[in-house]
Amino acid sequence: MAEGSPRRRHVLAAVAVALVVVFFLGGWTVRNQLAADRQGQWVRVRRGDLVTGVEVTGTLAAVDTQSLGPPQLENVWDFKISMLAPEGADVKKGEPVLAFDTTELQRRLDNNSAVAEQARKEIDKTRANVALQAQDDQLLLAEAEARERKYGLKLDAPADILGLKERKEVELDYELARHEVAAIRTRMKSVRLAAEAQIRLLQSKQRRAEIVVASTQRAIREMTVVAPRDGTVVYATDFRGDKKKVGDSVWRALRVLELPDLRRMKGNGEVDESDAGLVAVGQRVALRLDSHPDDEFGGTITRASRTVQQQTGTANPVKVLRVEIALDKSDAAKMRPGMRFQGTIELARTRNTLLIPRGAVFLSDGHAVAYRRSAFSVATVPLSLGPQNDKFIEVRSGLDADDRVMIPKSGNEEPKP
Repeated sequence: MAEGSPRRRHVLAAVAVALVVVFFLGGWTVRNQLAADRQGQWVRVRRGDLVTGVEVTGTLAAVDTQSLGPPQLENVWDFKISMLAPEGADVKKGEPVLAFDTTELQRRLDNNSAVAEQARKEIDKTRANVALQAQDDQLLLAEAEARERKYGLKLDAPADILGLKERKEVELDYELARHEVAAIRTRMKSVRLAAEAQIRLLQSKQRRAEIVVASTQRAIREMTVVAPRDGTVVYATDFRGDKKKVGDSVWRALRVLELPDLRRMKGNGEVDESDAGLVAVGQRVALRLDSHPDDEFGGTITRASRTVQQQTGTANPVKVLRVEIALDKSDAAKMRPGMRFQGTIELARTRNTLLIPRGAVFLSDGHAVAYRRSAFSVATVPLSLGPQNDKFIEVRSGLDADDRVMIPKSGNEEPKP
């Protein structure tokens, strides 16, 4: 027991020394790591394709979209919006998405409905009056015809029955009765013809009013615009970039909203005039949405303008070349018409190369360097670089995949190894 005590004391002393060394070494390492973390963000060097090319910016648009606006009504040019479906709302086919004020149309409908009803009542009244008048005239005609027959019979009697004077009186009464019958018949015909003419006028008035009523009812229905298909509501903008709202007046030829097919999207891009000569139909494009910067979408240029034009929606005199980009795929959950994007038109591609962010490369004594993090320190590493784009630079030597390099925090000029 006594012999083992010195050996045990040596072992315990060695362990204590080791613990002290580990404690100080660990503390020094942690301190260095914390100091490094305060200087910037550490990112890993990775392998990937380096695409060099021309910058393109723009907005998304639907390949197939239906524009909706005021109905094309005869002699109606100005409309007032009374209802708008919320922008971004998903609507079903047949669902109301846009409506216009119908006050004037309703007034026209009420007026012409009253005119048609009044004409109908006047027709009924005229027919009733004609029927009553015809009954009275028919009675008078019957009486006159009876007198005509009576006097005619007297005139047919033998001459010795009637005296000369009496015969003259009967002849006068007969002629009077005959003329009365003719007059009554003429009056009845005139009354009938006048009534028929009046009824035709009233019927024409009624038909015109009913035509206006029917067309106005149809116009009132058309003042509520329904979705021609399932879609997402997108408000259209005018030449100033403004969107319509409830209460605004709209000219009949303007579009108010659109229902795009989100399953097929395209990009309407603009390239700076200085790069226009490098752009051609068929070139590949890699783009990222401002709203989803971590997702990259591919596409191909399908159309390029023949001339440069002023930048869209701005008074900036800078000229741009407009291009249309067919996307390889569309994501209805992330893509909406009007979303802005930034991208690169591919001029060259280096495949499966080592890539480092541009912000991680510095100049030291005229040479490119990066600050690589190890377990215990930060080392300055000289680099041999290749091509670059706006985000990454190809590393030909100096680093390996999965090495961690520093991008300084804002305000830090350069990390201190």
